[in-house]
Formats: sequence, structure tokens, C-alpha cells
Amino acid sequence: MKRRALALPVACLAALSAACGGTTGASSPNADTGPVIALPTPSAPANGKPLRIFYFNEEGASAAASSPESYQAAEAAVDYINKNLGGVKGRPFELIHCASLGTPDSVTNCANRAVDAKPDVVVNGTDTASAAAVPILAAANIPFINLNTGDPAALTDPNTFVLTAGNAPLLAGPIAYAKEQGYHNVGVIYTNVTSLTTAVDSVVSKFAAREGINLTTVPVPVTTGDLTPAYSSLLAKKVDAIEVVTSTGQCAAALKARQSLADTRPLFMSTPCSGSLTTVPSTVSDKTIILTADTSAVATTKDTQIYRAAMKTYQPGAETKNFAPLGFASIMDLYNGLETAPDPASLDAASVKKTLQTAKQVPLFLAGDTTFTCGQHLFANAPSACMGSVFLVRYDAASGSFTLTKSYDMAEPLSGIA
Repeated sequence: MKRRALALPVACLAALSAACGGTTGASSPNADTGPVIALPTPSAPANGKPLRIFYFNEEGASAAASSPESYQAAEAAVDYINKNLGGVKGRPFELIHCASLGTPDSVTNCANRAVDAKPDVVVNGTDTASAAAVPILAAANIPFINLNTGDPAALTDPNTFVLTAGNAPLLAGPIAYAKEQGYHNVGVIYTNVTSLTTAVDSVVSKFAAREGINLTTVPVPVTTGDLTPAYSSLLAKKVDAIEVVTSTGQCAAALKARQSLADTRPLFMSTPCSGSLTTVPSTVSDKTIILTADTSAVATTKDTQIYRAAMKTYQPGAETKNFAPLGFASIMDLYNGLETAPDPASLDAASVKKTLQTAKQVPLFLAGDTTFTCGQHLFANAPSACMGSVFLVRYDAASGSFTLTKSYDMAEPLSGIA
């Protein structure tokens, strides 16, 4: 019998930024250069009963909404954990793959297949309609992991674990930075979809008002190709800085608008926009600050070096940018969480869920010294979020590299904002 989810709205398109509801987060401006380290050798091979991970991921819906690199990176992470770390105290990971199409029907199909497969845990790679899986997996009591998401269903369901801060805190990060820099007026251009509108209106605007910053927002339809009028309207308001949170295609349009208007004020952009920084002269994109859920863009961090080495070893031909780092990190974070289990040999779906509910200060991969602790209810409208940190990385056009500018734990600053 086919199990169907309740009808849920599609939050946004896969090409959208970190504020895109339903994906595991922003695509990442991963570092392609830097030192390559040797991977560790395990004291004993992983040869116990496999821990089965059902991994669904949006692939093939369109060129703009397909992220096969997320699953390829997850495969590399599994190989790294099994072959270099010895599994979860001897138990190897086993991946089960379901390619979705970014639609509620395709996600429902993957969720139903997961129920039939009886895995120990389900991980959402990158899928815009992942909310459709939430009630199905909850009814089957199979824990559901999202690295980052804007879906209200995932952010509020007790069976779902969002290991990072979620999208609204990520979008609020530039406001915290603006306050420190003494900016009084900030403009935001964002794609007018439900998840972004909700984040901007319900969280970012309220946070800006609390911090004494005047926020001017300009929503644009996803079909808008020329952002010059939107950008120009913010300049007319004499804003001190501009934040752009749009679809990938609109990132380039925003940069072209900035170029044509000869604007030089501070610019914040969502992570998919990192791929557009080279489409304009370096004088236009230099020092752009990218808001991101991870630190994979920073080549000097240990986790980035591990990530690059594992990808080179186990997926040498795969993409390492876009959603790949998040696919890798989601498996690494699951591994770190399950390492805290009192008896990994007995882990199953029920005990995986309990382990994640009770694990405290678990290292978050590709996030510096940040940890996650689920069940904290850090944010009023996102009780499933397990940590509050967001990162701002600055682009250096001369070298094509990124450096970590600031990180913020947004839990306290956003306290009480629904």
C-alpha cells in the first residue's frame, strides 16, 4: 500500500540560496587549493553489522536543480569512515540511494522506499520538497537528518534533526556583522518564495529592528532576470550595505547590476552566488562576504583538508563545490553523533534516534570548533535545530580564495523572535 504525505507546499527551487527551504543548506564555495593531507589508517577494519543509511537526493530534475555531487560526496564520506576511521566502533556505514526530482511526489516515493528498506536513519541530501518525507518517516519512527533546511515541517518535527542552525539564522548573520561595523541601513534583495519571505519577514526584519538597523527589503520574482531596478532602488535609499539572497541565476544578475551602477558598498551574498563572483571584473566582486553554513571554503582548516583528501581518494572525478561539502559533512556529523552511543553494536533506528536526542557537544564537521547538541530548542520557531552558528567568509579576487571573516552563534541574539 502506498503511503502518502499530506499535501505540503514546495518551499522553493533547488537553485536558491541557503534560505532555500528543503535543501540541506547552501551550496558551498569550497576551496580547490591548499595542502592535501594523508588520511589516517584505522587500528581495525570496519567489519561489523552495517549501519544502514537511506540517502535521498535531488538529481535530474533540471540542470539548475540537480545535485548528484551531494551523493557522490556522501559516498566518499562513507568510504573514508569505513576504510580510514574503522566505522562506528567497528560497524561500517552502508548507503542506500534514492534519486528524487525535487517534487513532493518523488520525495514521497523515496520516503516510502525508505520505510520498506527499514534503514537505521534517513539523510536528506539536497531536495527542495523534503518536507514531504517528514510525516512518513515520523510515522515509521525512522530518524530523519537534515544538515540545514528552511522547511517548517523539518524544523519543528521531533523525529527530524537539523544539525545546523537552519536558514533564518544564516540570513540574520549579516545583520549581526552590520551592527558591529556601524552600518545603520541595510538593503536586502531576495527571491520572493515562501521560505525566504518567511525568514526575512519573521526573523531578519525583527532582528534588525531590535538591533537598531533600518532594513529595506526588495522581493523579486524568481523569473526576474534583470536586478538593476531592484539594486538601484536600494541605492536610492542610501543603504550602507546590501545583502543578496536569490536563485543562482539571479546572483550573476545582481553582480552585473552592481557593476553597471558602479556600486562599491559592502556586499553580502548567499553561498550559491560564490560561483558567480568570477563573472564580473575583480573590482566588482572583491571582498564580497558570503554567508555560509560551513567553513569548507577556507583551505587552511583541518576539516577542509580531510574533505579534499577523501574526495581525491574516493571520488577523484566528482565535483567538490556546490552541495558536495554538505553531502560529505552530513555523513561525518552522523558518524560523530553515533560515536557517542553507549553500545554502537546494538544501534538501530530507535537507538539512533535516542542517541541523537541525548548526544551533547558533538563536533560539527567543516565548522571549526563548533558543536551540535540536539533537543536544546535554541530557536522559538525551529526546535529541531541543533546548533546556532553561522559563518561569513570573505572573497579575495586576486587569489580566488576565501578567508573566515566572522562566525556567530545566533541562538542568543535571536532568542524570543518567532
